[in-house]
Amino acid sequence: MAANDALHITFDDGFGSIGNVWNVDASVRGEVTLSGNSAMMEWATGRDAGHGYGTYTVNAKAEGSQPGPGIIFWPGDNQWPGQEIDLLEITPDGSGRQYGTVHWNDGGHDAYQAIVYDGVQGGTFHDYTMVWEANRITFKVDGVEKAVFTDNVPADFAHGGMNNTIGFLNNNPNTSLTVRDVTFTPQGGTAPAQAAAPVVEQAPHAAAVVTAAEPAWDDHAYQAPEAQPAWEGEWQGDARFQPGADGVIDWDALAAKVTANYEATGSWFV
Repeated sequence: MAANDALHITFDDGFGSIGNVWNVDASVRGEVTLSGNSAMMEWATGRDAGHGYGTYTVNAKAEGSQPGPGIIFWPGDNQWPGQEIDLLEITPDGSGRQYGTVHWNDGGHDAYQAIVYDGVQGGTFHDYTMVWEANRITFKVDGVEKAVFTDNVPADFAHGGMNNTIGFLNNNPNTSLTVRDVTFTPQGGTAPAQAAAPVVEQAPHAAAVVTAAEPAWDDHAYQAPEAQPAWEGEWQGDARFQPGADGVIDWDALAAKVTANYEATGSWFV
């Protein structure tokens, strides 16, 4: 699939273009569930990887009242800090509130703006939508506008910047994320045909598809004031997962590291 083509994935017959997969349960036809430590993402292979301006809609359900689930648009060049865009995360104050974030590289340091979604409850499926256009990113839930960002909005590859890849994350044993449908329509383009996603061969046990030749994103945990509607904070942990000498990520070692960090600090991070 060429960069910025229209996209529709239903998970009826595999993961489609979201092929960088670790520990994802695909045992139920038409949906995938990320629980514990799990992740899936399109391959971030360069500045033109993934997609640019357009409308993205994800039908998903986040369970739990702690940070863990994430609908993540990761920088196409796989470099962090960078233009990470988070359509869904959960606040760290125990309220279960959901929010969206735009990140950027501020002189080698991560900077971001976060906006909490008023009135959106977890535990049920919602349509989460991002509209990315020049100098503006709009987040909607079930068609209702929840956040608008006009500062530090990245340009896409076609306009001299970089695309982002579509990804999903869970890094907490008390939370999960279930995804049923992913759609992308390029700005000014035609919506994708409503057909099943192309088949991508899976490992024998679909609930634990592992190994990837490219680094995935970082696990992270916010430190933020309680009940703060929008905040500034700092990441904990490494910027990226790093592959071994053979180019393959040791997911088991990373999972052990995340668990050890949680036992030592109470936060889930690498």
